[in-house]
Amino acid sequence: MLKSSIAKRLLLAGAAGLLMSAPASAQLESALNTAKASTSASAASQQRVERLDDEADTAVREFRAVLQQKDNIALFVAQQDIFLQSQKSEIASLRRQLGTVEQIKQGMSPMMLKMAAEIEDAIKADMPFNMAERLARVERMKNTLSDPNVSPAEQYRQVLNAFKIEVSYGQGIDSYEGMHPTKPGNVVNFLRFGRVSLVYMTKDESEVGRYNLDTKSWDVLSGADALALRKAIRISRGEAAPDVVFAPVSVSN
Repeated sequence: MLKSSIAKRLLLAGAAGLLMSAPASAQLESALNTAKASTSASAASQQRVERLDDEADTAVREFRAVLQQKDNIALFVAQQDIFLQSQKSEIASLRRQLGTVEQIKQGMSPMMLKMAAEIEDAIKADMPFNMAERLARVERMKNTLSDPNVSPAEQYRQVLNAFKIEVSYGQGIDSYEGMHPTKPGNVVNFLRFGRVSLVYMTKDESEVGRYNLDTKSWDVLSGADALALRKAIRISRGEAAPDVVFAPVSVSN
């Protein structure tokens, strides 16, 4: 009886232990599940934090890039403002210049007419070399100045060209054929020493003459000058090597 009672008690105690161990296991399993869920949630939260941190870094970089672009645009606009002000000043200057163009044109016409008259007077008062060519140039120049269809620039160019040609006559020596100054029908050789002297020599070298600028007439020279003149003529034509030549000149009293 005693052994049977003890056995019953042990069975009851074991059953009670089983009954008590079942809730504890469930609690442990629940705790483990909660821990797992918490770990997963923490990992997800960490991922969200890292993603948000990356997004924040990207936003900061983009914001800095926008600020840099804004600064560049501001600098570009400032430079364009400087260029614009410079162009405005240039336009204002051009407008002022255009306002004076008409005044300049009005002043140029009388000036060019005066220059043309001075050229013509100078030619007529000069030694009579190449007179037909020089006077024809003056006539063409005067016709240009009187033509309203010719621009002032072209008119001024022709006046300056005439001046340059006249100036060039004072340099070097030149020889050419022409009619005898006092005996029409006879061809002679003329020789011009710049604007210092103008002489002629007949083809047979029997007569030599020099233009006297003071008396506006021709003086006959001695035959002794023929040799020097022949040499000067050959040099002017490129038929002899350059050399020193002497020009017969008249001395004013």
